[in-house]
Amino acid sequence: MQDKTMIYFIFFAILAAIWFTTSCKSNNSKGNPDVENPNMSDNGFTQKNDTVWFYDVPLKDVDAISFEIIDDYFFKDKHQIYFYETYRVSEDYFTSKRKRVVTLENVDPMSFQSLGEGYAKDKSTAWYLNEAFQVADLGSLTVLNHHFLKDIKTAYVDRTPVVGSDGKTFELISDHYANDAYKYYYCTPYDGKYEIKPITCHYTSFVIIDHQFAKDNTQVYYSGNKIKEADAPSFKMISFGYSKDKQNVYFQNKLIAGADPITFTPFEENENSLGETVYAKDKSSVYINDKRFAAADVTTFRILNEKYTVDKNGVYFGLKKVLNADAATFRVFPHFVGDADAEDKNHRFGEGKLVE
Repeated sequence: MQDKTMIYFIFFAILAAIWFTTSCKSNNSKGNPDVENPNMSDNGFTQKNDTVWFYDVPLKDVDAISFEIIDDYFFKDKHQIYFYETYRVSEDYFTSKRKRVVTLENVDPMSFQSLGEGYAKDKSTAWYLNEAFQVADLGSLTVLNHHFLKDIKTAYVDRTPVVGSDGKTFELISDHYANDAYKYYYCTPYDGKYEIKPITCHYTSFVIIDHQFAKDNTQVYYSGNKIKEADAPSFKMISFGYSKDKQNVYFQNKLIAGADPITFTPFEENENSLGETVYAKDKSSVYINDKRFAAADVTTFRILNEKYTVDKNGVYFGLKKVLNADAATFRVFPHFVGDADAEDKNHRFGEGKLVE
């Protein structure tokens, strides 16, 4: 009898615990301001009672019941379309993230649809974020990436038509090249946007070599511009911006006067360059970028870092000799120490000049 009583007691205790837990959850949900909404996501939105919040900003004019996120740039309710973003500004870049919600003016909510990358359209207008813009054929508008779009009539870069382009066949080849059925184009990032220009080339023989060099059957191109002296059939890339043909050597798009294409070799130390200055040599001379380094001895020349070099005759900063420097003991610092970036047994130097 006592065992049965204990069993009943345990059974009722379990039932009471289940009831208590369920009751607490129910009561908490009634008083909890954070109500789960299947339309919410991790984009910074939450719902508290009948108000939608964007991080810590209440969106008082937004209808919470019909609220719906469209993509990473737009959301809507039964009344309107909205653009939203978080961003930083220079004066408090590392300390705070700012938020912005903007109502799109003169938009048609019923026909509004996302195209991706911050672009959208409704029945009469194309949109980029919260700004409307016009295109030639809205129905065929397609987003290629954040900067490039096209319709069946023309291509666009940062919402500006690419003059003379054929939108129906326009394609991006890489970050720097595009083409359509009639032209190749060179694309250059500039101040957060892209510039694009047609390449005057022989279309069917045009070949892209790398992100800056290309050629056709008669011409060589650097960033879309002809290298006038270059011979296309014999043209070859070397490295570090250097190239050559059967007659000449080039740095980027510049002819290196007098350089010998057979013996011309860039220095391996260019691997450590930040890209502004590189070195090369041939059988008789040393070169800095496209300039012949007349003072340097090709046999004993050594690179200390991107700015300083040395040979049997002395130390150099760029093309200039460093006065009062002892070549045998001269060493460079990995970074500035005070106002000095190098020293020898007698002195310290900064930017090739004596500092003490």
